[in-house]
Amino acid sequence: MKKIKVTYVLNTIFSGLIAVFISTFFAGGTVAENYTDETWVAPEFFVILPIWFLGFLLGLFIFKSKNPGMILFISILITWASIPLGVKLGFSLTT
Repeated sequence: MKKIKVTYVLNTIFSGLIAVFISTFFAGGTVAENYTDETWVAPEFFVILPIWFLGFLLGLFIFKSKNPGMILFISILITWASIPLGVKLGFSLTT
């Protein structure tokens, strides 16, 4: 059980940092897109973070569950899948 909790915490830290970095990178836009003085040119890319947060919240059930392995698998799947899904959704919202 202790390994599952450690895995959940490490997954939360690493996937959360990467999700924040990627969402801010896409939301900030490139140099060619950011010809205004706005910080966030495309804020719709922050949609990555609520999807990631759902995976994080689901993972909290690990601490109360009788079968935490399956919940950990689904939590890892959602947190890491939130990045490409959020980018794809962000691009579809911009056009």
